[in-house]
Amino acid sequence: MSLPTSLLEREPTSWPDPPSPRGRGPRSFRFRRGWIALGILIALLFTSGGAYLAYLNTLPTSVALNIANGQKEVPTDSPVALTFNRAVTLEALQTHFTVSPKTDGAFVSVSGQTKYEWIPTKPLADLTAYTITLTSFTDISKHKVTGGRWHFTTTIVPRIESVTMPDGTAVTDGLEVQPGSQLTFNFNDAMAVDTVKLSLGSQPVTLAWAKDSRSASMATSGIPSGPMVLAMAPGARDQTGHVVKASWTLDTGLYYRDREHTVALKYPALIQVPNDAGAVDQDGLQAADIVFEYLAEGGITRLTAVFGTAPDLIGPMRSSRLVSLKIARHYKGLLFQSGESAVTQGAAGADPVPQFFDTVGYTFRTNSRYAPDNLMISGDGVNRAEQHFFPNVGAFTVPKARPAPAGGTPATRFNVNEHYSTYTYDPVMGTYQKTEAGHSYSDAHIRQPLRIEMVVVLHTQESLLPIGDGHGSYIHDFNLDASGKADVYYKGQAFAADWNSTDAHGPLTFTLNGQPLALPPGLVWIDVTA
Repeated sequence: MSLPTSLLEREPTSWPDPPSPRGRGPRSFRFRRGWIALGILIALLFTSGGAYLAYLNTLPTSVALNIANGQKEVPTDSPVALTFNRAVTLEALQTHFTVSPKTDGAFVSVSGQTKYEWIPTKPLADLTAYTITLTSFTDISKHKVTGGRWHFTTTIVPRIESVTMPDGTAVTDGLEVQPGSQLTFNFNDAMAVDTVKLSLGSQPVTLAWAKDSRSASMATSGIPSGPMVLAMAPGARDQTGHVVKASWTLDTGLYYRDREHTVALKYPALIQVPNDAGAVDQDGLQAADIVFEYLAEGGITRLTAVFGTAPDLIGPMRSSRLVSLKIARHYKGLLFQSGESAVTQGAAGADPVPQFFDTVGYTFRTNSRYAPDNLMISGDGVNRAEQHFFPNVGAFTVPKARPAPAGGTPATRFNVNEHYSTYTYDPVMGTYQKTEAGHSYSDAHIRQPLRIEMVVVLHTQESLLPIGDGHGSYIHDFNLDASGKADVYYKGQAFAADWNSTDAHGPLTFTLNGQPLALPPGLVWIDVTA
């Protein structure tokens, strides 16, 4: 705004020059007129500015987004920033803000009450059109927020969305994969297959691609059992040129696990299983957590199988021995048996152990085996016996974890002469095959070779106790309430270890070079020897 020239520059023509007291003349008068004019200008400017500010105060509150209306290729992990020229409350914003398709998210304040970010709970969908709507509401100063509507479309970043086994099970970090399984890598877009480079360690992986180029499979046949880390480097592209920006890894492993149906038990079931020629091959041993093998009378061995989950069929079932009672105490379970000698019965009375004997309605005789090795029990029968006869036994699970021992020596084949046994390592399955007296063991129920993940040869004191039958008969007893040496065989390696029983009513512990050694998740076979 400017003042008229007549007010600023025109000289008065009719006014006489006033006297000049103290030497002041016409020039001093003109100086005063300049200050008057400047004051008038400033007054006019303030009046005009105030009017302008008053005008701005009548306007509604504006909002701006960091995403332009109609924008394409918006990153799927991009937050939505809303900036207001006046303060608004978080509660009002949450009430009037919507995203379509419906998407969960949360607001955070970025700058007081004038800038907020809406962050999706999970990344937005690829190549999807979204609409953000902000309906009108009132800000803190009672001004109207007009709101608006914005449309945008997300981009796509090629990636592996999931890895699955043939049955559809998703393979995630830490989940163990059955050796020989086929793995399928599922992408979120059709890929330029020649750009996808997958590796196992330092070796490239050969992929078989589906016709739509959205999934590819790899075979694990022939890959040795053990840890398996798969990786895909950045740089692969989809068929429209979008680039994989981040590296991808899957930390898993190939380990054999029993996949048959089992019944979960509150506490372990310890089942006495014969091991003479008429009893093999036994049913249900593959599902056991641990099988203890030890000498009984007549130079034959007997088994105590420890189950945390019971398979559909277990047996045959025979009588217990003194060492059976000790194992039952260590693993805090119910001892299932067909009977016991007077010596064993006396030992059980001195330090009671929960025991279950052959009972109609729980055990049964099968016609597929010859007596006395034909007494069987089902997983359901085991569970019912525990719940009905000993419901107050505390819950307990046999401690298991994947070990990573170091410092072993190769041992792909070894003997346990006291039990007439030979163990042979299968590197693909990562398990040992047991042969006893020339017979290769199988699980009769699942009709598969018996696969033992770890073998422990436990050395301890052996005693021969007379049973007082007048014929000089005796029974073997083994001290499991002390400590000693053990030979551990795992993944084709032999390790010199120690075993210890610090608690007669707690599991045996094993150490390697002074460090705890875990028992693996699969079947562990413990040969108790002198």
